[in-house]
Amino acid sequence: MSQTLSENRLLDIRLRLAGVACVACTDLIEQDLKTVDGIHSISANYTLRRAFIQIDPSRTSAQSLIERIEKLGYHAYPEQQSQTSESEKKQIKRELLRLLVALLMLMQSMMYMYPFYTNSEHEMDGQIISLLKWANLVMTLPVMFFCATPIFKGAWAELRLKRLGMDTPVSFALIAAFIASVYATLTQSGHVYFDSITMFVTLLLLSRYIQLKALTKASAYLTEVLTHTQRFAEKIRNYPQDKSVALIPAHELYVGDVVFIASGETVPADSVVIEGRTACSQALLTGESAPINKSEGDTLLAGSTNVEQGVYARVTAERGASELDAIERLAQQSAMHKPELMQVAEQVSRYFLYGLVAVCVIAAEYWYLVDASRVLPVVISILIITCPCALALAIPTVMTAAASALARHHVLAIKPEALEKLSKVTTYAFDKTGTLTEDVQTLERIVLTEAATQDDWSDDEALQIAATLENASRHPIALALRKALQAKQIPERVDDVSEMVLHVGQGVTGTINGHRYRLGKPQFASADVSDIPQASGRSVALLALDDGAPIAWFILSDQTRLHAKPLIQALQKSNDVILISGDKSDVVQPFAKSIGIEVIYANSTPLDKLVRIKNLQKQGHIVAMTGDGINDAPVLQQADIAIAMGHGSSLTQMQADFIVQSGNLNDVYAMHVITQRTRRLMWQNLAWAVLYNAIAIPLAVTNNVTPLAASIGMAVSSLIVVGNALRVLRPIKFLD
Repeated sequence: MSQTLSENRLLDIRLRLAGVACVACTDLIEQDLKTVDGIHSISANYTLRRAFIQIDPSRTSAQSLIERIEKLGYHAYPEQQSQTSESEKKQIKRELLRLLVALLMLMQSMMYMYPFYTNSEHEMDGQIISLLKWANLVMTLPVMFFCATPIFKGAWAELRLKRLGMDTPVSFALIAAFIASVYATLTQSGHVYFDSITMFVTLLLLSRYIQLKALTKASAYLTEVLTHTQRFAEKIRNYPQDKSVALIPAHELYVGDVVFIASGETVPADSVVIEGRTACSQALLTGESAPINKSEGDTLLAGSTNVEQGVYARVTAERGASELDAIERLAQQSAMHKPELMQVAEQVSRYFLYGLVAVCVIAAEYWYLVDASRVLPVVISILIITCPCALALAIPTVMTAAASALARHHVLAIKPEALEKLSKVTTYAFDKTGTLTEDVQTLERIVLTEAATQDDWSDDEALQIAATLENASRHPIALALRKALQAKQIPERVDDVSEMVLHVGQGVTGTINGHRYRLGKPQFASADVSDIPQASGRSVALLALDDGAPIAWFILSDQTRLHAKPLIQALQKSNDVILISGDKSDVVQPFAKSIGIEVIYANSTPLDKLVRIKNLQKQGHIVAMTGDGINDAPVLQQADIAIAMGHGSSLTQMQADFIVQSGNLNDVYAMHVITQRTRRLMWQNLAWAVLYNAIAIPLAVTNNVTPLAASIGMAVSSLIVVGNALRVLRPIKFLD
């Protein structure tokens, strides 16, 4: 959808932009729309060709904004996949037609100018020379009044808004050269620049067309990932008689359906609580970070996150925002936030334009005193050769290419400024369970206590109680217990459970048939934990009565995630790597040793993890934290860079700068490589743009570059920048 209505009644509008040629174009759109009554915020991004706008729908509308953008000389379309693809196809076809017409006219123009190139016009009759000039004029008319119209429209918009952009000096150069050439043709005196005009317009359209195709292809990767990722909801089959869950695509929910929303999960559709109490975070929707208490009868907004207990809710609206919708919206909004290096480049580009005008004035005054006949060609050459495409494209093209490269590896860059920051990271910190190990553990055995055996407890009964208590949790241990129960084909007693409370990082408590139980870490479940079974290198969970009497021990094993050891070895070549886990030391130490991590912090509560990261930051470390569980959310928020695994909780993903959707550690490595490339290529592009202009301007000012050569130089410089940016898409050698 292109529009979503937030709780404070502001309407979020996402528009696709067409006809924008550079950063200055999106700046003009921003500046113009900021003057519209009813707009709360506006941000346009050149490389993504998108505008994100928040409006008051009672004072303005999306259609009126689209019409206003059209008046500026650009095009805008609602953010809908089918319309977007059609509009982009039409734009590409239109730009290709302009390019082909310009190319055809260029070939004819250069043919007619051949005698002038070889100085053989002196051997020709005056009428033939006149005919060649008139023929050249005719060939140039379609170029000026059809092919170059987007340039002139952009310049007119810039003048209306009193902002100097790229199209203004370019248009001035074209118009000046055209008028001078027409005058020379009419009077049969002076030089004509028809070939320079057609050459410049052709090469400018060619560079823009290549940019359009490259950026469209690059940004399409992110759209494709978001579009084809399936979204699910836990629908209750027959509430309240049967609370068993059916996992269905979220878009198949209808009004009246009952869903179960587990702790840490996203509300899949607008709904109302019908059973249970919890607190929900609406940070993705309203920006309010403090969770809001919810009980029976309260409304749950689609896209908000359940941060406490699992609840049952009845759907009140068919169209909502599932987990991925919320993440996608956040990703698109954050894509409008520009990294510091990009902001500097754009600011330099703007000042460069004003400096360019000053250089033209000074050069014109100088050549007027030295040789007045050279004023026009010198000024035209300066304006053409310094067309600030390279400078304006230096950073945005790399950022777009990097975002698409990450999307190809199933990594969503939620905050683009993190692309630059991740390349500066000195320390990678990892959670263990679900991050470096598979997200589902394996239940190896159940050990009943002697007292439980005397009370006729069975393994199956203990497992059924434990799995039922963990029904609302998505922790790996909870999933392992539930998976083991399902393998035995024993149903969970969800209808008998009540007063369930999740204790983050510790365990869960709940009442089943009047008996209160505790399940989780041994120290949490019972004060009497002296008789712990031998389980070296294994995770242990304890089921106990509420008075602390132990019932059963659950021994679970982790499976190291594929590529964990090669990933750690690769990162250690340039960074420190540490492991921070809530598991006990005899589990964490052998695991860390097996994958090559030397610095470990075991038995860490969420607060312990937070303190560890803060201490590292005080020592000057730039820390990237990778995690997946609810208990990782606080430490991810504290870390300089937060990386969330895509299978993890929505609460964790809310804090993330990057989301690794696949859970594949190869993609974590790819993210590391891509961000390193991104920073390197941004500086390379900036260096090239500065070097090019430092050489080109003196050559043009001293009359050592003709307008024709200036056109070629401009196009080549822009294409070098785009081509270099696309190097970030190079294949990455996967870990063994």
